[in-house]
Amino acid sequence: QLNDLRSTSAELVKSAVEEVLRHQAPVLAMHRRVMRDAEFQGVRMAEGDLLYMVLAAANRDPAVVHDGPDRFDIRRPLRESKHVAFGFGTHFCLGAPLSRLEGAVAFEALLARFPRLRLAGEPSR
Repeated sequence: QLNDLRSTSAELVKSAVEEVLRHQAPVLAMHRRVMRDAEFQGVRMAEGDLLYMVLAAANRDPAVVHDGPDRFDIRRPLRESKHVAFGFGTHFCLGAPLSRLEGAVAFEALLARFPRLRLAGEPSR
């Protein structure tokens, strides 16, 4: 995939940025307070309850990412790269467009500066 990215087509760089955000989101989870009593998928929540939403899991939901949600693929169609790396709704990150632009510039600059960049070994966590 790194060799593919070296082609530096603008669309592929954009796709790579979205895939990095989907696969390795900068924010893994967030919490919110329930504003009023509610029920969601059979789970009752009372006003004031604390909800903990794991965005990293949502970004790998097989109902949204149909083709190997755990696989990293910079050629994944952008329609399948829907992710919540920047939150959602009224809590969507205002800096998302800037972050996406910075990611694209970083990829392009890194590959231009280090044309022989390669993995030193198998990545591990």
